[in-house]
Amino acid sequence: MTYLCGMKPDEPHLLYSGLSPQATALLTEHARETAHPRKTLLLSEGERDEELLLVLEGSVRRYVMREERCVLLDFAFEGDAATVTLGSLPGGVSRHCIETMEPTRLLRIPRLRIDLLMAENAELADWGRRLCEERLRRYEAYFADYTWMDKGRQYERLLREYPQLLQRIALKDLASYLMLTPQSLSRIRAELR
Repeated sequence: MTYLCGMKPDEPHLLYSGLSPQATALLTEHARETAHPRKTLLLSEGERDEELLLVLEGSVRRYVMREERCVLLDFAFEGDAATVTLGSLPGGVSRHCIETMEPTRLLRIPRLRIDLLMAENAELADWGRRLCEERLRRYEAYFADYTWMDKGRQYERLLREYPQLLQRIALKDLASYLMLTPQSLSRIRAELR
């Protein structure tokens, strides 16, 4: 089954999946937990991207503003990395914005620290690789499966495979993710009723 925004139908995604207690302790020793209300801008495009952000509870959206339009790239839920998983982009500058969609608790790990931990610990390096692979699978599934589909079929598939999305995501965000206007999504929804 492919992933969408880190959510698997009928199976929760675990942040520390497969990590030993020792590796988990190493990771959390250098992390700090923060809590944020809904609609908190965590990172703006062009700002320094100095921390790996992992969602413990809640949800965030990643987006860019283009031609005065919000273009949604993806979502992150419990157990997902909200930022690019490994390494720093050239200059360590973010190429997107990250904002909470509901009250959210994050685990924050400085990028320099996570890079050192992964260089020194094979288990954490493997964990980081799996996080990166997961993100690549999401993008691959999105571009290979969703983007070529008729928009009505995209919406139907989302409803069928991820009904919980509608409980947690604003319709305008879902429309942006599907590259539709909110009005077009409303028409599609009305036709399916």
